[in-house]
Amino acid sequence: PVPPARTGPAVCHGDLHLGQLVRDPEPGGGWVLIDVDDMGLGDPSWDLARPAAWFACGLMAPEDWVRFLSAYREAGGTAAGPPGEEWRQLDGPARALTAQIAAQALVKAEQAARPLDEGESAFVDACARMAPLPHGPALDAAT
Repeated sequence: PVPPARTGPAVCHGDLHLGQLVRDPEPGGGWVLIDVDDMGLGDPSWDLARPAAWFACGLMAPEDWVRFLSAYREAGGTAAGPPGEEWRQLDGPARALTAQIAAQALVKAEQAARPLDEGESAFVDACARMAPLPHGPALDAAT
């Protein structure tokens, strides 16, 4: 059984990405989460934002995304909610991180006077596909 989505603060890694998971070298050893210097209390869906963004941008294969979420849930992770409902929890954090990564990529490429690489382009392209903000009096006045 999959636990329901978490609704309050939880212990979060703070910089979770697949490079932070290493295999315990002991025979039959499981996965170990490393680099916990940004650990703290927060919304656990932000820990899944980077893998979700990679998947949404086409940088993680669908089968790897499913395998990642399955392992996360089997380990007791609750931030993604039940299968098929992940994006209710992860859409906002994944979009925000996608925009942040795209902006950083544009700045770095400009500073280095180089074109975007394939991964950077995937994040910039994903931003272009995101739905535009709705217009309204408050937004129109700010522009």
